[in-house]
Amino acid sequence: MSNEKGQEGVGPYLRQAREARGLSLEELAQATKIRKTFLEALENEDWESLPAEIYVRGYVRCYAEVVGLNPEEVLKRLPSGGPSPFTSPESQALPLRSSWKSRPEIWLAALGLLIGLIFLVYYFWP
Repeated sequence: MSNEKGQEGVGPYLRQAREARGLSLEELAQATKIRKTFLEALENEDWESLPAEIYVRGYVRCYAEVVGLNPEEVLKRLPSGGPSPFTSPESQALPLRSSWKSRPEIWLAALGLLIGLIFLVYYFWP
């Protein structure tokens, strides 16, 4: 794949550098401490199989250093603009959790518990 600048995509670029060094994915996984499945997904540009973008950027940086590439130059090859390829549209549409302050059932449960405690103390106090 190539990106909008006409460059080869980050995945094939990293794979070529790894193969030029004669490294297998297993050896690279051991050197970088990155799971082999993540390295494969990175080389195949399978963004949905990778974790959050911040981790991917770290993986790319580490991978580039091990195969002798300039990490900053390689990071420029990552896709940018538009919806992030690192997150699925479903995960972007999830609603935020409501605050406990706006949930009346929590307040009612707390009030019931308090009333129950007061009753128990009053009834069983010698």
